Amino acid sequence: MENLIRYVLLIAPILFSFLNDAWSSVTHYSIPEEMKEGSIVANIAADLGLDVTTLNQRKMRLDIISNKKYLDVNKETGELYVVEKIDREYICNFKSSASCYLKLEVILENPLRIFNIEVEILDMNDNAPQFRRDAIHLDISEATPIGERFSLSNAVDPDVGSNSVKTYQLSESEYFNIEVQTGRDGSKFADLILTKTLDREQQAVHNLILTAVDGGTPARSGTASVIVHVMDTNDNAPTFEKKIYNINLLENSPIGSLVIHLNATDLDEGSNSDITYSYSLYTSEKTQETFNLNPSTGEITVRGMLNYEDFRIYDMEVIATDHGANSLSGQCTIKILVEDMNDNHPEISIKSFQSPVNENIKLDTVIAVVSVSDKDSGDNGVVDLHIPDNMPFKLRESSDNYYELVVSEALDREKVPEYDITFTVTDRGAPPLSDNETMTLELLDVNDNVPQFPQSFYTIRVMENNAPGALLSSLTAFDPDLHENQYLVYFILEKEIANTSMSMLFSINPENGNLYALKTFDYEIEKEFLFHIEARDSGSPPLSSNVTVHIIIVDQNDNAPVIVSPWRAHGSVVEEKIPRSTDKGSLVAKVIALDTDSVHNSRITYQFLQVTDATLFSLDQYNGEIRTMRMFSYRDPRHQRLVVVAKDNGEPALSATVTIKLSTVETAVKAYSDMTEVPLEYDIFSDLNLYLVIGLGSVSFLLLITILVTIVLKCQKAKPSKAAPPCRNSVISERNSTIADSTLVSNDAYWYSLFLAETRKGKLVVRQPVPKGSRYIVSSIPRGTGLTDTSDSAASTLQSPVNENIKLDTVIAVVSVSDKDSGDNGVVDLHIPDNMPFKLRESSDNYYELVVSEALDREKVPEYDITFTVTDRGAPPLSDNETMTLELLDVNDNVPQFPQSFYTIRVMENNAPGALLSSLTAFDPDLHENQYLVYFILEKEIANTSMSMLFSINPENGNLYALKTFDYEIEKEFLFHIEARDSGSPPLSSNVTVHIIIVDQNDNAPVIVSPWRAHGSVVEEKIPRSTDKGSLVAKVIALDTDSVHNSRITYQFLQVTDATLFSLDQYNGEIRTMRMFSYRDPRHQRLVVVAKDNGEPALSATVTIKLSTVETAVKAYSDMTEVPLEYDIFSDLNLYLVIGLGSVSFLLLITILVTIVLKCQKVKPSKAAPPCRNSVISERNSTIADSTLVSNDAYWYSLFLAETRKGKLVVRQPVPKGSRYIVSSIPRGTGLTDTSDSAASTLQV
Repeated sequence: MENLIRYVLLIAPILFSFLNDAWSSVTHYSIPEEMKEGSIVANIAADLGLDVTTLNQRKMRLDIISNKKYLDVNKETGELYVVEKIDREYICNFKSSASCYLKLEVILENPLRIFNIEVEILDMNDNAPQFRRDAIHLDISEATPIGERFSLSNAVDPDVGSNSVKTYQLSESEYFNIEVQTGRDGSKFADLILTKTLDREQQAVHNLILTAVDGGTPARSGTASVIVHVMDTNDNAPTFEKKIYNINLLENSPIGSLVIHLNATDLDEGSNSDITYSYSLYTSEKTQETFNLNPSTGEITVRGMLNYEDFRIYDMEVIATDHGANSLSGQCTIKILVEDMNDNHPEISIKSFQSPVNENIKLDTVIAVVSVSDKDSGDNGVVDLHIPDNMPFKLRESSDNYYELVVSEALDREKVPEYDITFTVTDRGAPPLSDNETMTLELLDVNDNVPQFPQSFYTIRVMENNAPGALLSSLTAFDPDLHENQYLVYFILEKEIANTSMSMLFSINPENGNLYALKTFDYEIEKEFLFHIEARDSGSPPLSSNVTVHIIIVDQNDNAPVIVSPWRAHGSVVEEKIPRSTDKGSLVAKVIALDTDSVHNSRITYQFLQVTDATLFSLDQYNGEIRTMRMFSYRDPRHQRLVVVAKDNGEPALSATVTIKLSTVETAVKAYSDMTEVPLEYDIFSDLNLYLVIGLGSVSFLLLITILVTIVLKCQKAKPSKAAPPCRNSVISERNSTIADSTLVSNDAYWYSLFLAETRKGKLVVRQPVPKGSRYIVSSIPRGTGLTDTSDSAASTLQSPVNENIKLDTVIAVVSVSDKDSGDNGVVDLHIPDNMPFKLRESSDNYYELVVSEALDREKVPEYDITFTVTDRGAPPLSDNETMTLELLDVNDNVPQFPQSFYTIRVMENNAPGALLSSLTAFDPDLHENQYLVYFILEKEIANTSMSMLFSINPENGNLYALKTFDYEIEKEFLFHIEARDSGSPPLSSNVTVHIIIVDQNDNAPVIVSPWRAHGSVVEEKIPRSTDKGSLVAKVIALDTDSVHNSRITYQFLQVTDATLFSLDQYNGEIRTMRMFSYRDPRHQRLVVVAKDNGEPALSATVTIKLSTVETAVKAYSDMTEVPLEYDIFSDLNLYLVIGLGSVSFLLLITILVTIVLKCQKVKPSKAAPPCRNSVISERNSTIADSTLVSNDAYWYSLFLAETRKGKLVVRQPVPKGSRYIVSSIPRGTGLTDTSDSAASTLQV
């Protein structure tokens, strides 16, 4: 072949000891790639000096090292030829080396000779350059400066040398050029260079062709499209069609009618072409109020009424501004001429309009005063006013052209929340003109609707083995009221089942009614629960309703059948003996299995899993009886193996198996020949194990009896003692109380506290209703203060209590003074103390008004004792004084305050579901419903899990609970917010950030991962007996999934046959020899290695390594049985029995000691004050008797809150020398009429 290059390198022969006359040489050939099949490379026989006629006889063959068989040798001619086309890029797929070789070996026998041949494959230009992507997209701003460079993707050519990529070419473009660069490795790449400034408005996209050309002959090339997208910059300002617009417009054009549609254009794109229209600073406010300019569309519409008589010409200047980074703008001028019309419409004037009003407003109440007028005269000036007929209001004429709008029917906000009342006025001209005005009357909500559940009874089915914290259902109620009257809080009404509160089993989100399970339920223990959920609104007083929830636990097939008969002593093999003369149909054995699941899942069927002879035995699938199907024959073997499976009816089905080994014996003859088949473990169990099992069972039974006795003793309750007769001064007061002997008429418990304060000061308190109002005048007159003969008392009227946010200059009292004397003796002066936020203002002769002069704050000063001192100008002057108490009513002006702004709570992992994490209690200095706080978790999701699925907060006391067990290895921290909201109107709230940090426990024992244990915990290794000192025998590797501190593992020997023979590195677990083996060392060495972590307490794992020493290349099988059987048996069964016996004995001892301590404790008798009427003194189990609570438990405090929110007055007083309290609850809500007499009542507190 013409282009074949051949050369031979001879290497000096090397003589091998195991070959005779074998020579080795290296022969080199060079051929181009892609040669045709059958092409001759060289004559090997001639080059190697071989006789062609002996090639077949000497079994000449060709081996190619690490490649396919591309070449072969013709044994007839000795020529090396091509078998398959050779692709250099496939064989040498790397470009780091320019040379590519095929290594071959020519082998001949008789005598054996091996020749090494190297064939160099020369590269050809058979591959064109290729780009990685067919299209290269570039985004270039039109503001890019000339000369800016942009990198382009380089082309790849698998050829090497001059055949690889040599240069790049770019299609013709006036904007771009390229510059070819050479990399460090010699590769070529191109940079795109901008040669002319871009203009997007002229050309937005440039399509270029980039061509890569290699250096081969002929040259090959590859192309890629370069698509340049020109990005817009804001270089064009908006322009209007005209600079000046003249428009004629009729007066009284309807509001919203179109005046002109301005259209400005911008040649840019995107946000640079988005235009906003606005008035310039030269446009008057009157024009802007009359006409509305749409900033987006440029439409100018009528905004206000146009009246030719008022304004005739409107000038405006409109600016169009684009949204570019450096915005540009254009402007135009608009002149609007108003054309006159003949019009004078009637006019409506709303003099007074009371909105909003309560939905329970009384009938005939005036809510608006309207006046009408018309500038015309005669009939054209006579006007009529009316409203729509279908409204619960009517017009009543009060005077000329004045009308009152009064309520004619009862209002209900839930049916109609607001009324759009249109007042229409019409004159009597021809044609008549009219006008109208619409006023919106908004109804304020009154808490008159109880929350409503969609169902009165909920049945929820819960699959057993549920995850703690799982969502069971959403019990959402609806309240048609508004605001705080609509805000619902959900509670679980407490009910105990088997001394377990429902709140320990279930949790409800107080905000949305989501019901969660706090524990995992087991159908075999708990089958159903019945309790109530209450939804309570935040109105004053709050209304509530409840619904019954029936939780049904649904059974899962989670209990496999248990074989109870025949009893299995060890493992699952049961041995039975039967006479060989047993008749057909005889009962051989009966398998009985039990399943603790429900009826459907516990139905058990039996079947053979394995049987030695299927014709000999039958199994009843329902009762498990095994019977013979025929008599035994002499051919039947003596031992029969039956494997019976008991399968339940669940989905999926669970099963248990028992293996029965039947041995047939001759009648009345003991089969001594088979007695040795009983394993050694049976005898051991009869001696030691049997005693351990009996001891373990006895101690466990004593422990169970002790626990039951303790429970019975603790559950016994003392019989309730009869309450003492009620105190003389106790009284149950209705909401409208009238109390004589210092008289008080009140419709609020707050007035009762005022009454107590005043009467204790020795004053008479009288309250009178103000006509047509909801306020009261309370007069306080000192007792026992005599008046002089020459000076009269000062009559005073005090408006008390008042809101703390009362306005300045508000009159809160009117005082009159007088003196019966004449002249200077009859001239009197009135004054009050200087250090008070009030002042006296004389309204008329001897009449003074007490007005507020400074802002009041109930949280700083809850009440003021105002002393009025009157002094005449006689000689000597006489004086008198009177003290009035002004109570300040609380206003919800303080937000709840947390003691900290950030809470960090550390929770130990493996916590119990329902565990208390912390108490996040806020404080509100307001009073009553403004002080009652409700706590919520602000919803936040982590990995699709809501915070309310992980945590629960008690809405009344802020106790934060965990709803699930946390694992540090899965969840390390949580961050969320807690909100405290008061019950004021409107409610105020604040929140606090809570950071939950999960603290790691040492709850994961180390796991031995090396050496791998195939069976059990014993690893067998074999080492040569000639092992040197310091040699590595084995390496123990353990892993621990706990945190860094707890996962530090150390290794040590727990047991070693010879401590002088092996050493163990405590940090890396390497076991090495400390000396060489001697003839005295036993062949088998037992090493027990323990891997212990760094936790507290430390956890560990062990591995037993059984080392057997063998002679070199010989396995020592003879000593494999030296380990005694009893050792393994004790390590498995007896050790566990001893540990179990010790543990149960320890628990028994602790239980007995605790029982003795509890029985020896004596309750110290406390001296309690005699209970008042309606009061019962109770210990921890608090009792509410006749609206009275005695409590020292936080749980009863939440019940106390519930009582107060139901509208009752609750008074708490401490029991002398005790930590308990007597809390009296007095119902509210029964009002007294204005004419009813006061009922004498005294409450002892």
